[in-house]
Amino acid sequence: MYRVFSYAMALFWVLVQQTCLGCARWACDDLGGAKRPLKPFLRGQGAFFLLLALLAAADLAGLVPRLHHHTNNSPSLVWQFLCTAMLVLDGGLLAYEWRFYRLHASGASGAGTDRAWEVFLLWGGLCLALYGVYFAGAVSVAWRHSLDLREWGHLCLFYFRIVNTLYLILEGSMGLVAFLLWRNLRREAVGRALS
Repeated sequence: MYRVFSYAMALFWVLVQQTCLGCARWACDDLGGAKRPLKPFLRGQGAFFLLLALLAAADLAGLVPRLHHHTNNSPSLVWQFLCTAMLVLDGGLLAYEWRFYRLHASGASGAGTDRAWEVFLLWGGLCLALYGVYFAGAVSVAWRHSLDLREWGHLCLFYFRIVNTLYLILEGSMGLVAFLLWRNLRREAVGRALS
């Protein structure tokens, strides 16, 4: 039951991140005056969520091969992939938050080309490459040296710590961008009050 609850919680968090990402994309398009269709973006996010939900269900049903039988999700490759997906979405949020800040700071005219989507895709590719490279090596070591569940769990925990460190860096960066936006809004309010 613990595994079901933790997957449900993680998938709910992905859904929240995707909702925020869709809102951020829409806000950037609106502030920048772009009239790009949002439906393809939302369909892509929906397909990504469905993929994650199916992977989680397959892992819970025992359809995904495991190195060891375990009662929690940490040693699961699917769980680690889900954590990587959350990191990808958080990077996308930061890219669109920065774009929103730049649009606001420039008066929505001189912010340059919208690179948030490209940054999001690049970040996603880097995160997925990190996952692939790390676990290709980890699975190889586990098979070659017949690691037990505890040893495999330590390899997974180390990856989880890498992901969490990157996640905290992204969260701190989002806080910094929010502070910069607040500072600009405050300056505007003071300017209007003085005039």
